[in-house]
Amino acid sequence: MATDSHRQVPIVAEIVRNALVSVTNEMKIDLMRSSYNPIIYEMLDFSVGLFNEHAETLAQAAGLPQFLCDMPNAIRSILDDVGGVAAMSEGDVYLTNDPYTSSFHLNDVTVVQPVFYDGQVIAFAGARAHWHDMGGKSAGGSSDATNVYQEGLFLRSIKLSSAGVVDENVIRIIQGNSRLPDSVIGDLNAQVGSCHTGVARLRSLIDRHGLDVFRRCVDLLIAQGEEQARAAVREMPDGEYHAEGFVDNDGVDLDRPLRVAVTVRVRGDEIEFDLTGTDGPCRGPLNANRHITHSELSLAFKTLTTPNEPANAGHFRPMSVIVPEGCLLDAQRPSPTLWAFVPLELLIDLVRKALAPAIPQRVTAADYGRCAVMHMAGRSPRDGSFIIIADTEGGGWGAKPFADGENALLFGDIRVIPAEVLEHKYPVVLERFQLRADSGGAGQFRGGLGIVKDYRCTDELELLSGYDRHDCPPWGLFGGGEGAPNTIVVTRADGDVDEFRKATEYGLRAGDVVSFRTGGGGGYGDPLARDPERVLADVVDGYVSAATAEEAYGVVLTEDGRGVDADQTQRGRARRTSATAG
Repeated sequence: MATDSHRQVPIVAEIVRNALVSVTNEMKIDLMRSSYNPIIYEMLDFSVGLFNEHAETLAQAAGLPQFLCDMPNAIRSILDDVGGVAAMSEGDVYLTNDPYTSSFHLNDVTVVQPVFYDGQVIAFAGARAHWHDMGGKSAGGSSDATNVYQEGLFLRSIKLSSAGVVDENVIRIIQGNSRLPDSVIGDLNAQVGSCHTGVARLRSLIDRHGLDVFRRCVDLLIAQGEEQARAAVREMPDGEYHAEGFVDNDGVDLDRPLRVAVTVRVRGDEIEFDLTGTDGPCRGPLNANRHITHSELSLAFKTLTTPNEPANAGHFRPMSVIVPEGCLLDAQRPSPTLWAFVPLELLIDLVRKALAPAIPQRVTAADYGRCAVMHMAGRSPRDGSFIIIADTEGGGWGAKPFADGENALLFGDIRVIPAEVLEHKYPVVLERFQLRADSGGAGQFRGGLGIVKDYRCTDELELLSGYDRHDCPPWGLFGGGEGAPNTIVVTRADGDVDEFRKATEYGLRAGDVVSFRTGGGGGYGDPLARDPERVLADVVDGYVSAATAEEAYGVVLTEDGRGVDADQTQRGRARRTSATAG
């Protein structure tokens, strides 16, 4: 006969599930409120989580989902390097930013603290955040780096604290290799504090329920996550599905597009992602390691199978990944990796494109790229200190099978830095910030709109940018049109104009206006099937011009622009349909 504690486990498991999420939310708040770096406390470019002794995800706070799927790799790499949990003591804290075992690039630093209970490691608390500057040849990073040594300080499985005692030598090394020494140490301390919170709260949770019950609850939660995911995969038609696309270039060889390919195989309740056909490594910083590649595919898989359930390791057990050795997505040292997310974000969209014939009601068209990076570096006019503006912007997301794509949307829990913060801290004035008309791909459901964001410089600055999806813009699905591409336009104080996408140390002077223009999402379905009244509403709202309404949607407006000319619209659409059918 089952004991009372066994009968209660399913009930207690729900309490434990929500308690774990609550702990990670508290870790998140601690990190936000104590960090020094606006890219962390304003943009939220970080993630925190709790993991079991096998480095499997137990819970995560809302944040950057790519980080959470990959933090287990960081923990495993540390365990491999230090000799496993047997080499760890209570109060130890470790650092890693190894871009070949985990993370996109050196700027993403992971802090890991083992959780001891009754003298044994029973879990880990982790916090990953983007540090503004890791040294390297250019402030904030370089779009034309050709090896990792140009990208900054390499920290692999570094013990920051031993039994609670901080190694000040590590602190001095980090400070001495960054242009922003106070900021990076402040962010490091914030991450450590976040992990301390996670450790303390997890211990309290186990005190409340007992270690045996806690472990049985965790096992049940992971098993539930696995069954939820397998049930979702079983709903997909068995088969083999393929898609491929291209990154514009790697920032060094500007005339060489880079192919990313994926074949998705669905068999019963399992799914396989095969990246055979993806190009080999590149000279520029768009190489990504196989672990972060697996992480990105895990994210794509989660959004297509169990998007609403809090993630744990079970949700990813039905999937497997094949990454060809030595390809673009299997970065080997010393390949540069700063913009590794560019081909990986493309890969996420390609998974949806591949599966569109199989699950058309669960995929969206392509988006603007999700990470339109812009940094500007220079000296503060107030005190001469070094400054870096990091302002990753939102753009248009792909249209859905039932609705238009989202406008000006970032990814995960990432936010836009408020204009008041930017203008107070940095020598810039925000002159324009608006939706980019006509940027969304046409379709029965329109792609989301990108943005136009104009800064006027009030002092000298250097620009770092990593825009892509220009030569290969966001595609539509099932007849939907392409979204507008990403681009940057600089208007000099003397009137000269320059347009580009990727740049390092691009000089800006007082009076220059730099305009960041993010792309739109692809459309979904035939544009001629869009309700003319919705097209009119888009024109009235400024989302679509009258010319595009007629050219892309076949909708003719009345002379005053306040209504639809139904007769001309019907005749024009009928002619287009006949011409297409012929």
